[in-house]
Amino acid sequence: MVDRIGAVADYRYELLGHLLSGNLFVEPYLVTLLPGADPYVTFQHPGLKFLYFLSGEVTYRYGAKSVAVGAGDSLLFDATALHGIEAIQTQPVSYLSVVFTLRE
Repeated sequence: MVDRIGAVADYRYELLGHLLSGNLFVEPYLVTLLPGADPYVTFQHPGLKFLYFLSGEVTYRYGAKSVAVGAGDSLLFDATALHGIEAIQTQPVSYLSVVFTLRE
């Protein structure tokens, strides 16, 4: 379990590994929304983000787009856009989140 900068209450992050190779930094997390978790759509950070949903159903917003996703769905987007879970339809919610960042 790790505490992330900008983490939201009742969002649990488990760091699954990390890789720094040259200028590329990769951080894979297992994210689990605990029962008290609320929607939150103002995450924003450098890099690209890949999400793979393992359980639950949510509406996920990134930039101006809002999509319904559930187990087996994936998203890939520029993480500099505001993003996050806009609505929770079915719990429990868990997903893999992989952030790819270029180091300067």
